[in-house]
This record gives sequence, C-alpha cells and structure tokens, in this order.
Amino acid sequence: MPNIAVSGVPVAVPLLGFAVLAIVVVSLALVLGRGVRPALWTCLLLSLAAIGALTLGSALDSGFTGAQGVNLEPFTEIDRGFNNRGTASWLNVVGNVAMFVPLGFAVACLARGGFWARTCIAMLVGGLLSTGIEAAQYSLGRVADIDDIILNTTGALAGGVLGALISVVVLRARRRPQ
Repeated sequence: MPNIAVSGVPVAVPLLGFAVLAIVVVSLALVLGRGVRPALWTCLLLSLAAIGALTLGSALDSGFTGAQGVNLEPFTEIDRGFNNRGTASWLNVVGNVAMFVPLGFAVACLARGGFWARTCIAMLVGGLLSTGIEAAQYSLGRVADIDDIILNTTGALAGGVLGALISVVVLRARRRPQ
C-alpha cells in the first residue's frame, strides 16, 4: 500500500477514516430505521475512494518509480508479514484486509437475500474489485500480487459477515409483531 499525499497531506488515512465512520453511521441508521440506503451508498462510495487512493494513487502520480512484475505464488507476502510483525510487511497484510472491510460491509447491507447470500455477494464483489485493481496496477507498471487479492477478499468477507449479520438481525426484528 503506497503512501499517497496531496500537498504533503496523506489522503488515504482520512478517506479510510471516513469509510469506518460511515459504517458507524450506517449501523445507527439500521437500528433507528431512517436514512439507511443513503448512508450505505455513502459508505460504499467512501470505501471505493479510499481503496482507489491507496491502491492506484501512487501509480497515477508522475513521480512513481516502482518495478513491474507479477507474484502468482500464494501466501508468500502473507507469510512474510506474519513472520515479521511490526514491519512494513505486517502493515501490508493488515492494511490490505482492513481497507476492504468497509466495502464488504456496505455491499452486504445493500444486497438482497439472507445471511449467506449477502456474505457471498460481498466477498465476490471484493474479490472481483481486487482482481481488477491488480490488473490495473500491472498495466500501470506496478507489481500485481495474488496475496493482495487473497487479503482484500478476506477483508471484504469480514465486512460482509458483519454487514450481513447486522442486516439480518435488523430485518428479523422489524418483522416481529410488536
């Protein structure tokens, strides 16, 4: 995950913070029963903006000097991260999971169906988006890594489980006679 700044100010951290804040707002909207859909779409758009800034921002910057390549050996970078906690490799593992949690949450809440349908849709959307990002990174002269797809999809799955769980619980509570 590159460190992207505009006029020296990092943009990814505030965008990711807004995405997490959107999850809190959506959760409150679900509990209160008002403004749920607009809050969910806001969460989704903020998540996409944060993901775009984190994954493609430095490649679009004119000063990018990274190397192009492909890592198709699963778990290489994941293993490196788990074996070197507190390092850039560890931050890469945690960050790749964390940045897709808000996306998975929003997609699961917006999707129709039961718990498993919502969870699977969130995971599928996260996996497809991550695959597209890796293809774009490669075409822009960066390294495409299968581990990023695995980690991003895991984050979308985690957010999807949370979003599906909250959505199903809220829907069941609303259907019960008072």
